[in-house]
Amino acid sequence: MALSKKEQSRKYYLKNREKLKAKSKITYRKNKDKHVTYRRKSAYKIRYGITLEQYNQMFEKQKGKCAICNRHQKDLTTTLCVDHNHKTKQVRGLLCVTCNTDVSVVENRLKEMLKYLNKYRKDVN
Repeated sequence: MALSKKEQSRKYYLKNREKLKAKSKITYRKNKDKHVTYRRKSAYKIRYGITLEQYNQMFEKQKGKCAICNRHQKDLTTTLCVDHNHKTKQVRGLLCVTCNTDVSVVENRLKEMLKYLNKYRKDVN
């Protein structure tokens, strides 16, 4: 019985795995900038429905700063995150990792947080 194309490819890969991995590493290193740009473009489109150009426009509009804490991209260890509403998928802006995490927690737990805080609230009036 003849092997299918997929089975032939798998068999070839298993036989030549180390050689193919080494070749892949060399190709990746030579084209790292292209690869990273391609992955970013693809990720933004798939996750948030925006293009890399739209991300860059938001970045310029926000002057490279987090929309909440105003820390600049150059002062951060990672790129600014695309903040979006998980239910509507609407993109709101670019945030640092800390602010993005905080917004997510507050967005998902606001009622419970307010209930808790009000339980221990002491009016100053």
